[in-house]
Amino acid sequence: MSAQQMLARDAQLAIEHTYSRKFIDTYIDKEIRENPEMEAKVQQGVALLDDYRNTFYTTTRQGEEVEFKSKNQRMAQIQQLELEPLVRELFIGVAYCQIPELFTSVTAKMADRVKFDDKRDSIMTLGEMMAVLCQTDAFDIIKASEEASLMVQSNIPLSNQLLDYVERATYLPPMICEPMEVTHNYESGYLTHNDCLILGKKNGHDGDICLDVINKQNRIPLKLDLEFLSTVEEEPTFELDGTPKIQNWSQFKWESYHMYRLIKDKTFWLTNKVDKRGRLYAQGYHITTQGAGFKKASINFANEEIVEGVPNV
Repeated sequence: MSAQQMLARDAQLAIEHTYSRKFIDTYIDKEIRENPEMEAKVQQGVALLDDYRNTFYTTTRQGEEVEFKSKNQRMAQIQQLELEPLVRELFIGVAYCQIPELFTSVTAKMADRVKFDDKRDSIMTLGEMMAVLCQTDAFDIIKASEEASLMVQSNIPLSNQLLDYVERATYLPPMICEPMEVTHNYESGYLTHNDCLILGKKNGHDGDICLDVINKQNRIPLKLDLEFLSTVEEEPTFELDGTPKIQNWSQFKWESYHMYRLIKDKTFWLTNKVDKRGRLYAQGYHITTQGAGFKKASINFANEEIVEGVPNV
């Protein structure tokens, strides 16, 4: 490996440790465990969730109190859950809400975090759990007005250094060294973590997914079109018809331009995954070849060649 490759690899390691939530989760968990007040809130949350799942629920129909069957059935499904690891995972997830985030968005993220499926009953149960855990005061659920959407904001105290990490935590940028070769279905190409190469929950398997094609696509070097990025402003592809959409777009745009500055004049590589039908998808978010028109236009091949033999139209 050349000195230049070593430098690129070291820089990539630094990026993964700075931006990957896989590392930041560990830092947050450590600070919660070292804070006696927060540890007490974790145990309070465990007790609250235990009461929540062991309560027999009723509802009123036509003036008569009857069993709330659907909710009691949902409670029966979570009887075997280990509550302390669940509460810790939810507290870690909510710690990222340093500014208010939509309750529906946070709940969806939490479902993915604690490996709940995306069925309506599971999301409803998780939303109720979040409402129960709000009683610990580890976070607030806010409704600014009668017409406003529910928002979540963390009250979990974190060190200034960790707050900086949380602010930067995002979808990992492209790699600035060539991805590692993937040899089975549960590798990512990144230097510090692995992942399932098949998109979609519960779609992972050990069968053939043409790893050679993924490796070939992962090895294509790319670069940003800096002239385009400096002369054309990124605009939304949807109507900004509400405060949450405006806030989400502003955050996404800020993160995108931060990533453009991070990658800037470097050669980079996008890792790839497949869906269950074998279709290939580049794993980019702020910088990607499969996003909106602006995203596609901002990326060029790093090794440019003159195209010849193209007929005049």
